[in-house]
Amino acid sequence: MNNIKAVRLENFQSHLDTFVEFSNGLNVIVGQSDSGKTAILRGIRWALYNQPRGTDFIRVSGDFVRVTVMFENETTIIRERTGSKNRYMIKRKGEEELVLEGFGIHVPEEVMKAHGMDHLRIDQDNELMIHLSQQLDGPFLLENTSTIRAKTLGRISGAHFLDMAIRDTTKDVSQLNIRMKQEQQVIDRLKEDLEPYIHLEELKSQLRRVDSSIDEIKNLLEKKEKLKQIQSSWHQIRIEETETERRMNLIKEVDNWERKREQLQEMVHRFVIYEQKRKQEQEVTRAISVCEMWLTKTKHAELANKNYEHLHNQLQSLTQLKRNFQQWRRLENAEKEEKNRTMKTAFIDSVNHHTMDRISACQLKRQTLNEIKDQLTSNSNQKKKIKQIYTRLPSVTELKSNTEQITEKLELCVKLQTIYSEVRDYQSRLEEGKRYIEKQKIEQEKAEKALQEALLAEGTCPTCGQSICKHA
Repeated sequence: MNNIKAVRLENFQSHLDTFVEFSNGLNVIVGQSDSGKTAILRGIRWALYNQPRGTDFIRVSGDFVRVTVMFENETTIIRERTGSKNRYMIKRKGEEELVLEGFGIHVPEEVMKAHGMDHLRIDQDNELMIHLSQQLDGPFLLENTSTIRAKTLGRISGAHFLDMAIRDTTKDVSQLNIRMKQEQQVIDRLKEDLEPYIHLEELKSQLRRVDSSIDEIKNLLEKKEKLKQIQSSWHQIRIEETETERRMNLIKEVDNWERKREQLQEMVHRFVIYEQKRKQEQEVTRAISVCEMWLTKTKHAELANKNYEHLHNQLQSLTQLKRNFQQWRRLENAEKEEKNRTMKTAFIDSVNHHTMDRISACQLKRQTLNEIKDQLTSNSNQKKKIKQIYTRLPSVTELKSNTEQITEKLELCVKLQTIYSEVRDYQSRLEEGKRYIEKQKIEQEKAEKALQEALLAEGTCPTCGQSICKHA
């Protein structure tokens, strides 16, 4: 047990932050009622034994409670509880701080070992807190029964160990006596049962001789069975040997067959490649024929393009002539109006100043009209030329249809040019394929000759096994 050196209470009941240091010997805490004397003992009990439980002892204005107990051996136990933490902290001089959490309602063993003030257990139902008493507790053991006092004194002095030893010894002696009586009865009963078996040794020797003969017979039978098994296995081995010899004769030339099979596989692979090249050649020839057909159909595409440009230019001049013709019609109408105005003023004999001004204005208009007339004559001439050209030109619908046909032909010409380029590419590829096919044919002929020579040199067919004769 360690003596408590000092206690610090933080937010424990009425104590905001109280530090109490104890001296050696008797310490007395004096104060008025409700000044927190009992709270010091309650805080020590809460820190050491987790009593009382709950959070009712937290100060009203505080959000945590902490009690620190310091011992003479420089060990410090801190009990802390907040809204999210409930833990013990043990500090020893020269050691790392130990933090304990998640212990439930029981005090961790590390804390009990640190302060060494465990409860004294009297029996299964009673235990005493001999190191720390509560308020209003009576004198030690005086308020307990005589039985409890006797057990407590026995526990303190160690007499309960002697009682336990005597009780266990008496119990063991009584059990041994009972077992001895039972064993003696069993021995007597066995002696009575063994009397009919006095001649057991002679029978035993006879049984041993019989057992030895039986063992010999069993050994002979086992040897017989083994010999039968060996004989059957020998016959089976002979059959397998003949079968193996037959198979060995069959696969005597398996290496040559494997080599020839690989050669045939290579030839089949080449044949597949040649067949693919032949199909590609057929497709290319079909594409070439189609391209040649389209080339024959579109050989006049450049002439059609030139006609299209010429017609497009003529159409633009026609639209310009139409605009000039409309302007000429407007000028002709203005000339007619001016002539009507001059006819209305021809009969006037006398004129005044105002009329002179009007006449001068009319003269100016006349000059402009003459200019317009000249322009109209020129426009009429142009109109005649336009009519002649218009009669020569086809209708607008025909021009539109021709332009649409020309655009379609131009698009077709572009497509044909791309097809022609592709055809030339195909032709180059086709020539390369032909050269490759010729090369492969030469190699195939060489391989066939080499195979034929190898077969003739071998003298036997790898498929049927018959001999191969050399023909002249």
